[in-house]
Parts: sequence; C-alpha cells; structure tokens
Amino acid sequence: MRILFLGETYRADAQTWIRGIENASGISIETKEIPRTGGRISRMVHAIKFLLSLAFSRTKYDLVLAERATSYGFFSLLVNAKVRAVAQQGISDVWPEHGFAGWYKGILQSSTYKKADLIHAWGYVMTFAMITSGATPSKILVRPKGLDLRKFQFEGMERKKANLAIVTRSLYPIYRHSEILEAISILKRKGIELSCNMVGDGEELANLKSITKALDLENQVNWLGRIQNDDLPNYLNQAQLYIAVPETEGVSASLFEAMACGCFPIVSDLPANRAFIQSGKNGFLVPVGDYTALAHAIEKFLNNTESYHEAIHQNRIFIERNCNLKLNMEDFFTRYSQLLNQKA
Repeated sequence: MRILFLGETYRADAQTWIRGIENASGISIETKEIPRTGGRISRMVHAIKFLLSLAFSRTKYDLVLAERATSYGFFSLLVNAKVRAVAQQGISDVWPEHGFAGWYKGILQSSTYKKADLIHAWGYVMTFAMITSGATPSKILVRPKGLDLRKFQFEGMERKKANLAIVTRSLYPIYRHSEILEAISILKRKGIELSCNMVGDGEELANLKSITKALDLENQVNWLGRIQNDDLPNYLNQAQLYIAVPETEGVSASLFEAMACGCFPIVSDLPANRAFIQSGKNGFLVPVGDYTALAHAIEKFLNNTESYHEAIHQNRIFIERNCNLKLNMEDFFTRYSQLLNQKA
C-alpha cells in the first residue's frame, strides 16, 4: 500500500497522525507540503506550484491523508488516489468566516467534503460545520487522534512546582498570549507571583517579549521556543496549570496533553472546550478577551489547589479511556482499509 500525507509536517498534530498510522499499518508514509519560505506573495507562488505538481503527477497512491479542508484537504482532490481522508483542524476550517476569504474558503471546504471518502472530526463540535458544508454524515468519523500514553504520563502531584503554569500554543495573535501576560501582571500587583513556561514559536514572539518587559514579568515568564514533542511531557509534569485562551478552537490536542499530565486547565469558554471541561470542576472556562476573569480563575485555583486534586486525576482517567493513540490509530487504519477494499 502507498500512502501520502499532505500537511505541515513540523506540527506535532501532523507528526502524531503520521507516526500513529505508520505504527498501525507497518507502512512508511510519504509526505508533501508547501515550502515555508518568504512572505505572502512568495507563499502564494509556492502554493500554485504545489497545486500544479499534484495535478500533473503520474504517481498513484492507495490512500491520501490531508489536514485542513480549505488547503491540503482541497489539494488532496488533485492527487491520483483511491481513498481520501481529510481532517478538519478547527471548529470550522473557514476562518475568517466572513468577507471574501470566508466566501472562497467556504467553497473549498464544501468541495472537499463532498468528494472526500472519510472526514475526521476530532470531536463532535466539529461535525456541525461539516454537515453545513455538505458532508454526508456517514463519512464522518468522530474520534480524537489520541496521545502516546507511554510518553504523556501523570507522575503525581509531588512533581508539580507551586505557582507554575504552562502555555503550549503557537505564538500567533489568535492565541492571545498578551492577555495571559496581562493576567499574570494583575496577579503580581496583588502579591501573587505566577511563573509561566511559554512553549512555542511564531510571529508574535518579539512583540510578546516586549510586553513581558513592559509589565516587568521577565523574571516570571520563560520563553522556551519550539521544543521537541518528546520533551513536552517533562514540562507539563512540572506545571500545576495549563492556560490557553484562543478566540477560536477545534478539539485541542494541547488540552488533552495537559490533562494527561495532570495540569489543571484554564481555557477559553468555547463550544469545543465545553465538551471536555465543566467550569469550576475539572477546569475553568473564561470569556475570550477577558484577562481580568483569567486572573481571577488562576487566583481561585492557586488559593485552593488541593480541592482540585481529584478532578485532576479524573481528567487523566478520561484521557486513558478516550485518547489512547495506539487503539485509536488502529481503528482509523481499519476504516481506511475497509474503504480501500470497497474500491478494489
């Protein structure tokens, strides 16, 4: 069997999918992606070249896996393949939802879902946009990719460092890191010093470091940059808190990783997060853009951490039951094989 993956292979989510299917199938997966070089115009030129290379290639594949319906998912339609499996990355892959960009991305998403053989929804919250875009419900497979639970282990509360948080989202405006810094500053003025490890890289790094300095948080905020995914569990196991306040969210693998390692989650109050977090019980949900509410939630946890220990353990149990990478990927590959057999 010959399998092609279309997507940004540097992303941890993509690596998880690729390695998971390779382990389940025993097959080495080929990958293709648009070069990440230059500015917007250069990237558009690369995208056009990439599209044409797929359209005119004579290479045949049994299966193509593609991330994001509005980009690589659409490109997968040009690949000479028997079966196409496309994964939606957000609550919808049409973003922004309005204007010209929303209009043309809506067309791309609809075309992709009508022609794909299988559509991955990492959670039920994603299915609404899929069906609205014309996806046939029977094509949708709802299940998270899962985690390698041998790596993402919860080693106990004794490893946790008091007043330490971790943020593992890329440094782009959509993830609102500046509001996390504002919340940490509010706590500092109240005499609560929260340390925070910021994992990840992105276009906002210089701006965020400038804000960190302006708020006098340089001794509290540690910018780690992009790290190897295999190193992440160690950082998660040290932190008491996981914080993520994006303005939009699909089903977050980062949240699952934090839950697996015993970090108490404080996340945006969005439909995708409500599916897994009961605010005040196994985490806190805070309004998007409200860093005062974020600071209050952090303070509430820090003032009474022991009362949340049982909920933290229950989060780990949920991950073990629903997010076992080995079992989920074996199920995915079984579905791919069934679709291939139907087309034999």
